Amino acid sequence: MSASSLSDLLASQLPQGLATHARELLGIQAALDRVLPAALAGHVRVMQRESGLLSLACDSGASASRLRHQTDALIAGLAKNGLTISNVRVSVNPELLPRYVHPVEKAGLPRAALDGLAHLSNDIEDGPLKEALSRLLSHHEPGRPE
Repeated sequence: MSASSLSDLLASQLPQGLATHARELLGIQAALDRVLPAALAGHVRVMQRESGLLSLACDSGASASRLRHQTDALIAGLAKNGLTISNVRVSVNPELLPRYVHPVEKAGLPRAALDGLAHLSNDIEDGPLKEALSRLLSHHEPGRPE
């Protein structure tokens, strides 16, 4: 099932007002993402819009504090995008933070590759490339001197 047919199915099953309200909030989120500074992009979500009051949630207190200091610029930027907002309410919702994902253990370089790099390092003259190869080899072979 394609995304458009799924959205059509969901829209037909939802009450008309709810589907319209959801589309409105998605449009506001898109406008907000265009207006937000790069440091806040992805950290702020639209929660509600009621009679000129825009409720936003941030993933951390630091993001919320930064956003509170920029509400006037935010309101002006949204106005340029056709949204009339008179006030902004900012709250913190830590559940917006992405879940911690354990780092994936990567396989090291194969022995043949390390041997080839060591041979190359021995054959070239001193310089930045030789230093970089030495650092790379010492990283992959901890007992090897630099």
